[in-house]
Amino acid sequence: MNILCIAPYHVSGTLHLWRVELARRGHRFRYVTLFRSPFGYPEDISLDLPLQPDNGVFLALRRIFYETVKGFEPDEAPIQSRPPLQPEPHPLARAFFALRDRLIEPRVESAIRRLNLDAADIIWLDQGAEFYRDGRTVRRWADAGKPMMAFYHGSDMRNRGIMPQVDAHVGLRLTSEVDLLYLDDRLEYLFLPLDVRAVSPVERTRLARDPTLDHPLRIGHAARVRANKGTDRIIDAVTELRLAGHPVEMVMIENVPHGEATRLIASCDVFVDQVADAGGWGYGMAGIEALARGVPVVTRMGPEMRAFVPDHPFVQASPDTLDQELARLVTDSHFRCEKGREGRAWVERRHDIRAVADQLLRYWGRDGWIG
Repeated sequence: MNILCIAPYHVSGTLHLWRVELARRGHRFRYVTLFRSPFGYPEDISLDLPLQPDNGVFLALRRIFYETVKGFEPDEAPIQSRPPLQPEPHPLARAFFALRDRLIEPRVESAIRRLNLDAADIIWLDQGAEFYRDGRTVRRWADAGKPMMAFYHGSDMRNRGIMPQVDAHVGLRLTSEVDLLYLDDRLEYLFLPLDVRAVSPVERTRLARDPTLDHPLRIGHAARVRANKGTDRIIDAVTELRLAGHPVEMVMIENVPHGEATRLIASCDVFVDQVADAGGWGYGMAGIEALARGVPVVTRMGPEMRAFVPDHPFVQASPDTLDQELARLVTDSHFRCEKGREGRAWVERRHDIRAVADQLLRYWGRDGWIG
């Protein structure tokens, strides 16, 4: 099968994995991004289109627009309806998108012809978006009978909402965010993929070491939006441990390329994913990468997440219990090693790209997209 993915940008680092794994199974997968990932993820075809949210000026203007016209910041946008269809855009936004569509049209249509994108058998719309805001390409592909799926990562639906001009032509809707399943019951779940076999776990002897005989235990945390993760509370907890005499140090991972982020995660003895649950429930890709390395992960697991993944290996913590859970991991090397061992085994079962690809192909087979 010839599979085409359209993505505003490479947001999660998984598209290259899909290309490699689907090729291993005899399929051709290409992904086209509108602008380059700020996180250093591999690109396939990037159109480098103008007027995209890939620079500080654009992002600042968007924030001002949200605050002055809509009354909230982009990362705190409320969803008022279910399914959370995008509201009718403000006249200023509508004019901007119409102008942008006209400006990018020559470059997009040239790429479609040059790369023969219309020959795709299955269309994957990452973040539920296409090249144009008005949805003209998906309308044409729908008229040609091409099956299309949308994959939502979280903030796309929470902040922007589902774009009805795209959604009307989509036959399969997937997400790796459990909270989105409660916003739109048409969505189906797919675990975030990771090539687990390419990730080496940290040495067990390092996790079991006595920190008083070596350098302090390293407690890592990664955040793109600190408020979504409860980052300030996590920093305070590590500070309190240090003031109480525990030999620990904080490893903050933010605003660095993905390769540097994974190197820092691998250097940690404990990793804290989140305690706020404001930007998604449970855990994200950084937590998965830590577990794959055998590093125990602390995170907030609400009742919905515990029911969804009852076999999870995470050390559960809320803002109120974070201090004691971290103290246990710091002082009990046996517990630390056991949680790391559990985490690696769980990621192999749930998140390895081979297992996740099996599920994706089952969805496509069920819907008659592949034989």
